[in-house]
Amino acid sequence: MATFDDVVTIARTYLRDFPRFFQTSFASGGRTYQLGHVNVDASSLYVAVYQPSGGNASAIPANEYSLDVRNGILRLSAAPAVGAQVMIEGYYYEWVTPDDLAFYTQRAIEKHLVALDTSLSNLTEVVINAIGIAAIVESLWALMTEYSRDIDVITSESVHIPASKRFRMVQPLLSQWEGEYQRPATPLNSGLHRVEVYN
Repeated sequence: MATFDDVVTIARTYLRDFPRFFQTSFASGGRTYQLGHVNVDASSLYVAVYQPSGGNASAIPANEYSLDVRNGILRLSAAPAVGAQVMIEGYYYEWVTPDDLAFYTQRAIEKHLVALDTSLSNLTEVVINAIGIAAIVESLWALMTEYSRDIDVITSESVHIPASKRFRMVQPLLSQWEGEYQRPATPLNSGLHRVEVYN
């Protein structure tokens, strides 16, 4: 019996976008800290303040800071004492946050169940696998939309930053996964392109 989480797992595994650990620390200098990573998993975040004079670290509860997940920015409710160290560790994703992948997975499921009088739990494993691939396609379309705003930079000192390369890298990957999705979806007669006979 398949569940929503099963579809998310299929998409995450094929996409190979697994959580990556990070650990960083800052000398106390206000309330806002750039973590150095985007797509931070809020549920895995550990924030503590270390006081050298006391020799111990005190964890900061989640209700005393806010996290900009997509940009990797942490903002404390109150600035730590002068001389303290802010220690932060957790996991981040290179491409897609768990909440975003859940959103794309829901869209993929809706496109497959819209014409079927059944639930996700009644679908076979091969159809569930196709829906997982459809969630990847949804994710890559979103990434291409984001990366399309990247502009190459060439400075007068001949420094070239090919920012649009991310878009050009994801584009063939999207085409590849669209083909991988159509391969099972067409013979299974699944998805929005499903053929229906009315009479």
